[in-house]
Amino acid sequence: MGNHSLRHQMEALKLLHELNGTRTARSNAEVSSDDSGSRRKSLKHKPQTVAERARESQFSRLVEILSQIISIEQDLLRPLSEDLGSFLLRHKDSVDLRNICQRMALSEAGCQSDRDLKELRVCLQLIVDNLLSAVREENSLSSLGAVRRLVGISTTFSDM
Repeated sequence: MGNHSLRHQMEALKLLHELNGTRTARSNAEVSSDDSGSRRKSLKHKPQTVAERARESQFSRLVEILSQIISIEQDLLRPLSEDLGSFLLRHKDSVDLRNICQRMALSEAGCQSDRDLKELRVCLQLIVDNLLSAVREENSLSSLGAVRRLVGISTTFSDM
């Protein structure tokens, strides 16, 4: 189960990277006509509102947080057997994360709404909190680094 949960999170990260690439391409590409009447794409940056820049910044931070979570989980799961790994990761949280990312990828024009970003942040925070609880219960020397990294991520949420 642990590896399945991690796989869901990796799928979610891939979706977010694709969404970010699509969103960036759409916002930068503008179709224009030249003198001969043919259509071509030119890269132009259209002005963004403060709210759009804030959403973009939060989206980037959440993608980075998910990358860090996956890295920590991979480090934690490496020495564990499949049975122990299933207690570390909650399958439902990873499925919820993947579903949120799929919905965001399918949304109109790949735009992130404040609601989508909030749901993504809450889901990631829940995953971090659950991992932190599981790792603290393990109480081994190998988990101390993971606890420090997870606490660092957890404090990042309060800054958002």
